[in-house]
Amino acid sequence: MITKEEVRGEVERLHTFISAWFRGDGELNDFGFEREFSSVLSSSFINIQPSGEVLSRDDLLGPIERAFGSNPDFAITVSDVEIRIGMSGEFCLATYLEFQQGAKNTVPADNYRRSTVLFEKVDGRLVWHHIHETACV
Repeated sequence: MITKEEVRGEVERLHTFISAWFRGDGELNDFGFEREFSSVLSSSFINIQPSGEVLSRDDLLGPIERAFGSNPDFAITVSDVEIRIGMSGEFCLATYLEFQQGAKNTVPADNYRRSTVLFEKVDGRLVWHHIHETACV
C-alpha cells in the first residue's frame, strides 16, 4: 500500500526539483534531469493544464529541460496532500494544492493550482501517470 508520507515526499521532491531547475539551482546535465524528473514520468504520462490543454510526456520534457535557469525568481510550495483512493496496493489517486510564485508563463504569475495525480509504485519509487491541474481563484 502506498502511504501518505510517500505521496507527500514525492510531490514535494518533484516540485522542489522543478523550482530549482527553473531557477538554475540544479545540476544541468542529462543524468540529473533524468534521475530527478524524466525517470518518474511514465511513458504514457499526460498533464492536463489549467487551460485544459493536454500535454504528453514528450511535450513536457524538451521544453522543461531547455528552461534550466530561465526563471530565477520561481518557487513552488505544496500543501494539502491527500490520498483519495488507494488501488490494489500499487496505484493511488492523490490531490494536493500547489502555489506558484513568479511563474513567467502563467497569468497571474502568482497562482494556486489544485492538482489530482495518479501514481504507481514501481521498484519502490512512485511513478507519475496522470496529473490534472485546475486553477484556483
